[in-house]
Amino acid sequence: MSSHGSPAPRFRRPAPLYASVAESIPGAPDPAASSDLAHDSARALLDGVFHSSDPEVVERVVALASEDGLTDLAALWSGAPATTLPGALWRLYVLYTWSQRNGDDVVRRYRAGSRTVPGLRYLSGFSEPPDVAQVHRTMDDILRGAFTGDLGMALRRAGAVATIVAHGTAHLADEDTGDERTRQAERLLSTGEELTAAGHRAETGQLD
Repeated sequence: MSSHGSPAPRFRRPAPLYASVAESIPGAPDPAASSDLAHDSARALLDGVFHSSDPEVVERVVALASEDGLTDLAALWSGAPATTLPGALWRLYVLYTWSQRNGDDVVRRYRAGSRTVPGLRYLSGFSEPPDVAQVHRTMDDILRGAFTGDLGMALRRAGAVATIVAHGTAHLADEDTGDERTRQAERLLSTGEELTAAGHRAETGQLD
């Protein structure tokens, strides 16, 4: 199917984005204990930053995320369901770190997808058309927003980014006839849907 003048691509229900990362962690603890720890650590980080009197705390958390300093903590969250606080933070962290490492690729995919789902462009907060520096700044703002009292909006913005990039990836797969890109598009779309659902739950006080 051509990407020019064709309807939006249809996706199969995909596997979670980067689920293999969780499987690579050695010595997994008891699942029940791990779930409790995931929820407790996610809430502690969120509350600790939000209620801190030090304005530099949020910036340190953003810096840690950009430098892979939250990798171990994020791995703990990786097995949590998508519509829980640790599960939502895991997906946000993965999307954030991927965009930091692959800015050029994100820009290319975003530009291809923004034509398909233009209604999400405003929510994402990206300029039109975005460049790499602007992608990094906007993703920093989204992550910062998660820790400054508007978690729901931050998650919905991240969901919009993932959804736009998913559609762009699907269009590029059409052009490249690449099966791997198609699978990436499916995983990204799933992540976008999950982040959006988690954002709505956060806005109604149901994200635990």
